[in-house]
Amino acid sequence: MEQVKVKGGKHTEVIHEFEICIERPKPSAVDAVIALLKKILSYCVCVMTCGCVAPQRSPNGINGEEYGTLLLDDERVAVENLLTYLETDNCSDPVVSHQHLRALSILTYSDNDDLQRSAALCFAEFSEKMCGPLTADMAVPLVQLLTSTDVQVQRVASHAVSKFSLASFVKNKEVLASCDVFTPLSRLLLSSDPEVLCNACGCIAALATADCTQQQLNMDQGIKAVLSLLKSPHVHVQHNAAGAILNLTRSHCNRIKLVSQGALPVLVEMLHSPDEEIQYYCIAALSNVAVHEKHRAMMVAIGNHDVILQLISLLYSRQEKVKCQTCFAVRNLASDGIQQVLFVRYGILEALHKVIKASSYSAHPSAPHMLAAALGCLRNLSILKANELSIVSEDFLPDMCSILSCGNNSEAQRHAAGTIRNIAVGDHLQAVLESDCLEALCTCLLDVRTKSSAHADLSAALAVLADEDAVKCKLLSLWNGRMFGRLVSLASLSIIKEVQYNSAGIVGQLALHGIPDDLRETNKLGIVLYIDKFLKSKDPNFLHIGLWTLRQLLKDPEFVTAFKEHHIDHVIWRLLAASHAPAIQDLAQAVQDSLLEVQQKHMSLTP
Repeated sequence: MEQVKVKGGKHTEVIHEFEICIERPKPSAVDAVIALLKKILSYCVCVMTCGCVAPQRSPNGINGEEYGTLLLDDERVAVENLLTYLETDNCSDPVVSHQHLRALSILTYSDNDDLQRSAALCFAEFSEKMCGPLTADMAVPLVQLLTSTDVQVQRVASHAVSKFSLASFVKNKEVLASCDVFTPLSRLLLSSDPEVLCNACGCIAALATADCTQQQLNMDQGIKAVLSLLKSPHVHVQHNAAGAILNLTRSHCNRIKLVSQGALPVLVEMLHSPDEEIQYYCIAALSNVAVHEKHRAMMVAIGNHDVILQLISLLYSRQEKVKCQTCFAVRNLASDGIQQVLFVRYGILEALHKVIKASSYSAHPSAPHMLAAALGCLRNLSILKANELSIVSEDFLPDMCSILSCGNNSEAQRHAAGTIRNIAVGDHLQAVLESDCLEALCTCLLDVRTKSSAHADLSAALAVLADEDAVKCKLLSLWNGRMFGRLVSLASLSIIKEVQYNSAGIVGQLALHGIPDDLRETNKLGIVLYIDKFLKSKDPNFLHIGLWTLRQLLKDPEFVTAFKEHHIDHVIWRLLAASHAPAIQDLAQAVQDSLLEVQQKHMSLTP
């Protein structure tokens, strides 16, 4: 059992990374090639001595009927060379010299099947033990062996290719691809031998994982053959065919080819497979294909929404990884309104809720990953306004609060916050507030365990809630003003621009309500610093929020003094002198007018 990493990755628009297990039989060890080479040399001696020296025989050995002609001199020398090397120089990390490569090439290009088998077995041994990268000098004869008409050669050579492809050296894949390995592999997909089919699919699955091979991956002729192998009577062939298709879906170009060759109906049908590994691979492949809007529509049009019904059913699978990958697939597929409606109409919320509750309290190592996947799915479904009432009625909001308070799963926290934001933007803000989501969001943002990757979604949700006057009051009073201080700090110091912008927007909203004296004094400097930074930004969004907030704050004499001491008027003059959008220019002019008005009042009051 070997593993091929498949990257994948974003949801809605990402292909995830996961593992495929590629099963293929292990070839004979070095003893097999040594025995074969000895039999060949024994036969040569017999012929050269007119039979005075009898050859070694065995039921599977070499006899006169198998050999029509004597070995050529260069072939005999190559056999002797490799035999000496394998018997004396073989070690855990074999060093293949130019002389050895020449001998391998002679055997590879021989018309003699036994010599080709010897070369294939040598390559198989090297693929097991070599610690260095594959060179072009080795790859060319190895790829040539794939074109052999001998089934045994095809079996061993394809296994060697897969082993080299699975090695830690990315260069191996690049070298094999540059030798046009995909052309002979495509031909091997038409073989009637299950072992050859297994190995050929495994090779394609392994090679398709490297970005460097995507442009060279010419599978136009092989895709239909791989798809047909999903219906093979041999389960190992099905496994490897599904793995090959899955890895091919990493590439946008190959996804288009697969769809045009009729992959979608086949993959959807294979979701009904009794084999859970095949289900897993096919779900993942559909998930990758679903990153394209056109492909999503085609997928849903198959049958009577078969893909939606089957994915909902698979959320009840006993296999954790099948359920997890199903969540990813639903998340990608539920990126458009019609799919979002259909999933909810066919009853996915109950299944998702069970997955979320089970993974929230599970100690299984895969539980955090499962929880994040399920929440990502729910978040996509919550984008559609028509689904809001169903989600609120299913009582998801208390679960979102619990997940935010957990503190050890940032991906789950991100999606919980995103779901709350989607619900709050719609018609169910009151339900969000009654479920204590505001307190949960604030607790999570204040918690030092919360990773910065979750801050953007948390602050975005709070920014929506902060439009409400009752929420403004709470945000200013929570934890004796610590929440307000946290927002000022994030606006000034966060390394994530979205977090800075969201936090500044909330502070601006709170300024409309009026900042209490104690909070103003402790946070005044931080506010002045981040607004100064925003006004010097080249981003028009930051300029706008900085000017808008400054205009609110200049209504407070204490802030007027603080900004004057910081020479904010010079920054405004520079903004007015520059070329900006009319909205920016108007705000900058309004701020300058406020500053001049305050200055004139001050002068009139001075005796």
